Amino acid sequence: MSGREMDLDDEETKPSRPGYPVDWRRVLRAISRGKWWLLIAAAVGGLIGVVIGKFVMQHTYEASTSLRYEGLPGDDFQEPQRALPALVAVTHTDPIMIELRARTNKDGATLDLMRRMVQVTSDAQSGLVTFTTTGGTAEESADMANTLVDVFLEHHRERRSRELRAEMASLDERIAASENEAATARRAYDSFREANGITDLTAEQEQAIDQAADLRSQADLAQAEIMALEARVRQLTEARERTPRMETVSTSSGGSSRVRELEARLAEARGQGMSEQHPTVQALQRQISALRSSGGGGGGSRTARSSLYEQIETSLSEAETELSAARERHNSLEQLAGTAQERTNRFSAMEGQAANLLAQVNVKQALVNELNEQRAGIEDQLRDIETGFRTVAEARPPESAVPSKKKYAVAGGIPLLFVTVMLGMLLYRELRGLRVITPTEVAWWGNGPVIGMTTWPRDPRALIDLIADMDDFAPDARGTMLVVGATDSEQELASEIAGQLNHDWSSTTLIDVPVVGALPPGDDPAPITTPSSSRGHHDVYDDDEVLSGEIHDGPTEIVLAGSPADTLAMGAPSYAPPPRPISDDPADRLICTAWNGPPEGQALRRAARLAERVLVVVTSGNIKATDLAQTQTRLGRDGAIGYVLVGASESTAKLPDREGPVEHFWVPSPSPR
Repeated sequence: MSGREMDLDDEETKPSRPGYPVDWRRVLRAISRGKWWLLIAAAVGGLIGVVIGKFVMQHTYEASTSLRYEGLPGDDFQEPQRALPALVAVTHTDPIMIELRARTNKDGATLDLMRRMVQVTSDAQSGLVTFTTTGGTAEESADMANTLVDVFLEHHRERRSRELRAEMASLDERIAASENEAATARRAYDSFREANGITDLTAEQEQAIDQAADLRSQADLAQAEIMALEARVRQLTEARERTPRMETVSTSSGGSSRVRELEARLAEARGQGMSEQHPTVQALQRQISALRSSGGGGGGSRTARSSLYEQIETSLSEAETELSAARERHNSLEQLAGTAQERTNRFSAMEGQAANLLAQVNVKQALVNELNEQRAGIEDQLRDIETGFRTVAEARPPESAVPSKKKYAVAGGIPLLFVTVMLGMLLYRELRGLRVITPTEVAWWGNGPVIGMTTWPRDPRALIDLIADMDDFAPDARGTMLVVGATDSEQELASEIAGQLNHDWSSTTLIDVPVVGALPPGDDPAPITTPSSSRGHHDVYDDDEVLSGEIHDGPTEIVLAGSPADTLAMGAPSYAPPPRPISDDPADRLICTAWNGPPEGQALRRAARLAERVLVVVTSGNIKATDLAQTQTRLGRDGAIGYVLVGASESTAKLPDREGPVEHFWVPSPSPR
């Protein structure tokens, strides 16, 4: 197996890092200590949030007004549906927004802000247009909505006025040209009569001539209409070819109502005397058939024929029907004009020529009269311009403001912000400097087990308990252990711990354990020597008095219960086994050595590598996490490194005193050489 594969196997079998970067108990403890600050921050933030949401934030009111578009005079029933979207789209254009801003005295508002304050919705089927505006007060929103409608209608009046004036100017040009043609025809007719001595034509001749001229004029107009319809048919055919036949649409229950509406229109058209061949009747029948064949009843989506394609196809069918009717009318007019022309041909050649000239005069004059009538109609429209819109409902001040989610967000967000900031301050105060305090943090940053924790040296007697807590592993441990300080300040502590470990587990280290029996008051027990069976610090309670044992070198003296006389007569120990010699062989017991050299360097690494295990003494809150993370690098080894946490506070001492695989630390392992 290659070296790289061995490294990969080592990485896969490498145990996870013990502990956590930050002890969650420490975080909870910091939060618990600062809970009153958190409550104060929440209360202050809630008060500020309510005040801002209720009194500082501006209320928003909405007002709506509605119009209905009925189309212009002379439009067919489908024209309003086609024209409404384009007419409504001008609401958000710059000219209308600028005029609305000027009339509502919102000079500081941008056009984008004005557009956000205005909403417009339209329904092409019903022709209903609804304008909704927002304002800081109820009256402001209502005035703005009504002003918007006024500006909207004035815009369309001006647009319609420009269209009518342009049409009138075109009519004036046509009238002037027609009057010149009529005057020219009249002069030609008068000159011909004077030159040929023709005084007048009979009434029958004039009627025949007028009829022939009128029929010829109608036939010419029909021919022009045919040409226009043929051009329209070509355009619609090209548009149909460019439009896709199918599209994906969402179905709804509105299909049946649309069918009923079209059926009502069809019945109305038939009631007006329209035949089945009439273009309007045929168009309505095709729309009803298309809606029924599409099955538009339920919800969801489906693939159906494109509505735009159907609209183009309907318009194309109407145009083809009108073209067919125009051709038939043209043929009829041609036949009638030919018949009338045959009657005039029976006149004499001179009378016939005079009749033709008179017919030209009458036709030109009739055209002038028709154009003048059209101009008069446009003048009437200019005096009272029709936009096609009718007011349905004016805007009124709303009774209440629009519910605003921003107010609730502010009322809840500000307390949350205050609590978050206060929580951050509490955590910053607790974690400031990134100093490790608990065994969990020491184990994670040091990447090794914590075998014990004590309040020593703050409590001088706590060292005895620390050494005694190691009795579950230390007596059975073998080999050498190097005790080093995490910093320079822990070197003396490391020496004391190493010395106490060596003394505690020697065969001559004994403990005074007072054994309290049923003694008469005032009598003191006498000591009896016996082997030590436990080590550490023991407190035995006798009523309200606490008796403490102390570690020292010498035989253990144990007081046994007996009579006062026997107890006082004891002057020599009843049992005193001879002390066993202490072995200095690491194979027989644990030998601890304290490092008193430089805190880093090659000498420390050499000593750490020669030892079976290394115990690092860490003072709670005295070392940064980043410095503790360099311990393995400083010692030159990454295994068999344990930690003991000293100087713990009372609250920290209540936490678990061990972390990580403690048993692995005490197992003998070969020293890295």
